[in-house]
Amino acid sequence: MKLYCIFIACLALFALCSQAFEQSPQGPDKCCFSFYNLRIPVKQVVGYQTCDFKCQIKGIIFITESGNEICADPNERWVKRLKNLLDARTLKEMTEVSFGDST
Repeated sequence: MKLYCIFIACLALFALCSQAFEQSPQGPDKCCFSFYNLRIPVKQVVGYQTCDFKCQIKGIIFITESGNEICADPNERWVKRLKNLLDARTLKEMTEVSFGDST
């Protein structure tokens, strides 16, 4: 009878652990599996993020005004240029907010 109780307890413990493991996120949040090859106008892009370091393919995810996410190859010249333009725009906006009140 003791063996039966131990078996049931182990089975219940295993079920609880597997359910908790199933609910915890193990993979990366966002990855690119293919790249968009056409240039995206800077006016349409509001921001970008890099793919999670756990992703197999390194990529840049551009976020458009309409909320679409577009994957692009970070080694492409137009992607680097667009990232630089967005960084400059963000820096300018941050500077205007920081120093705009004091003038």
